[in-house]
Amino acid sequence: MSAIIDVLAKAALFSTLDEDALGTLCEEGRTINLDCRGHLFQVGERANAYYLMTSGVMRLYRPGLDGEDKVFQVVGEGDQVAETAMFAEPCIYPLSAEAESPCTLIRLPRHGLLNLVRAQPDFALRLLGEMSHRLYQAVNRLDQLTVTNAGQRVVMYLLELTEWRREHWVVLPVSAKVLARQLNVTPETLSRLLTRFRQSGLISGRGRKWAVVDPPELCRAANLPLPDAQCHCAGSQFFRCCNFSHRSCS
Repeated sequence: MSAIIDVLAKAALFSTLDEDALGTLCEEGRTINLDCRGHLFQVGERANAYYLMTSGVMRLYRPGLDGEDKVFQVVGEGDQVAETAMFAEPCIYPLSAEAESPCTLIRLPRHGLLNLVRAQPDFALRLLGEMSHRLYQAVNRLDQLTVTNAGQRVVMYLLELTEWRREHWVVLPVSAKVLARQLNVTPETLSRLLTRFRQSGLISGRGRKWAVVDPPELCRAANLPLPDAQCHCAGSQFFRCCNFSHRSCS
């Protein structure tokens, strides 16, 4: 258990907790390993535990009526999985979780989290703040998917990854097929857009390794607002802050 406590103490959500509180969370906790394409849980299953990712990449999705999976979120090292589901009644997983790469996670039982929330109001407020942030992110993702075209969604995603740092290389956390579903475009459209932006000299790379060479020109190519010199927001945060206009967010 001490090894699990050490890992939890480094997680942002749990970093302010003392050893006794961490012990409450870790009671009956254990480390699990999952192979690529292995499922952590399936939508509709009873939710008795939540998880902390320590390595790997996992996608959270729901099977669509058309046979295509709808990807809602991609999580990686340091992220919590399904902690919000612990407070639902009936307590079931609203999404399925599948490993995009070999994953290591810490399984934490539901009752430990509920007991700690009841005992420590400050932690409960911290957890609510984290949940509010997740909800805000979900609203932004929905907004991006409904008010932008395919090219704009791809550009906003790349800018969010690179955080406007020129020549900053990043590795896409998921395969092109999964990313296309996450951005609500076809894999062919995603490939065509990346090729067009690369041939125009706006981005560089191939496969899963990319860099945004010229953010302002990439914005122009996608008919998005240009980054303002006074705006220090990164990636898609710039678009949320400046509300798709050319005004400054300061």
